[in-house]
Amino acid sequence: MGPHQELIVANVEDDDDLVGRTPDDEMERVGALNPDFYIPSDRWVYEDTMTPAAQLKEIDRCMSGTRAVYNRIQDRDDLSTSVIPLAKGWKVWHFERCRRTIDDLGIDYCAFDVTQYESIYMILDDVRTLIDVIQPSGILLIGRIAPDHLRRCPAEVVAATGVNHWRKNCEPASGELSREAYGNWATDANNALTTVPSETRQSRLDQFPGITGVQFHG
Repeated sequence: MGPHQELIVANVEDDDDLVGRTPDDEMERVGALNPDFYIPSDRWVYEDTMTPAAQLKEIDRCMSGTRAVYNRIQDRDDLSTSVIPLAKGWKVWHFERCRRTIDDLGIDYCAFDVTQYESIYMILDDVRTLIDVIQPSGILLIGRIAPDHLRRCPAEVVAATGVNHWRKNCEPASGELSREAYGNWATDANNALTTVPSETRQSRLDQFPGITGVQFHG
């Protein structure tokens, strides 16, 4: 890590890896890495294979874990980590459930995982629903960093993270990272978030705690 970089650690992994994971397990990771930001307690919420009751159960587990991890970090004088809560789901009542926890913690920003989305139109619809319900000052979008997609996002999307797109565009046939290609790609992606036609973009960037520019992490 360079002095200009900030470490964001996310508990966003394959479902099988999340089974049985507890706040104690998460705190072991946080304690070992002391990241600048931590996104806790991801759970799975699916439309086609889960009933509304099952969806609610997993959202509540995510929010309960978020509260537990947040409180434990606050109790640790040796940690300077800020929590970025996950907004789970896609329906109004899903986000209402998340909003209670986010408001209770006094946080006005969140992360939203769109890794498994196949359509940018679905992403935009759900991001707008999230904004209408939670009204965050900033959103970290997980799993979508293509510049042409970021340009279409609402002004509240102020940061993004992902792997596939930058690797595809920055690794030549040899498989080794091209720093020049990465630099060009990162500039394009950064501009996609900061130069959209919105007067509110930069002011919202300034409100995202500790982030003075858009961060890209693979």
